[in-house]
Amino acid sequence: FKTTPPSISLFAPIGFPMVEKKDNLSNLVLTCLDRNEISLETNDIIAIAQKIVSKAEGRLMNLSDVKSTQKALRLAKQANKDPRLVELILQESNEVIRISDGVIIVEHRLGHVLANAGVDRSNIESKNKDEVALLLPLNPDASAMKIRNQIKEKIGIDVGLIITDSIGRAWRLGTIAHAIGSAGVKTLMDLRFKAKDLFDRELQVTCIAWADQLAAAASLA
Repeated sequence: FKTTPPSISLFAPIGFPMVEKKDNLSNLVLTCLDRNEISLETNDIIAIAQKIVSKAEGRLMNLSDVKSTQKALRLAKQANKDPRLVELILQESNEVIRISDGVIIVEHRLGHVLANAGVDRSNIESKNKDEVALLLPLNPDASAMKIRNQIKEKIGIDVGLIITDSIGRAWRLGTIAHAIGSAGVKTLMDLRFKAKDLFDRELQVTCIAWADQLAAAASLA
């Protein structure tokens, strides 16, 4: 019999503008999609990079305003990092897990285990030539829900929304995109005791990180 093979389509619209504090991301997304002649349909999923959300939410920190604690000064020597950055990392973290040259592995206050608490200085323009760093959104799920709701209000279409960020993995070189926030998207596909394999054995450990896989797919584009 004839069937249509499963597939997924990814589009990375070009021409998205540089984001400033208090920008309305739903307006920017819809305008950019329109310019790229991309029409949204129900159950489409929009993936937005964390950096865009953080910029719009004003999570940019001037390092000249950061006062380093004694703990930050001590860890900065161990990690060979700017003490002001280390102070921000500590403020964003629940626990320091490991320190090596240039990297501090922490449990972020959001629960993610990652390098340097997601504090980032790449692709960030400083208007006053002061050194700046960008932090993760305060509540990525709430941020995703806000953008999703605004899109529905504007065009009447239900979409899923994922906020993505890059993360390293234990014992693996390189980073991969994962979801740090979502709205309208199933984040986990838990098949434990709910499905069977090809030989009719009940699945007991299979729990798929659905939103993370979608985030990684989006990053390919």
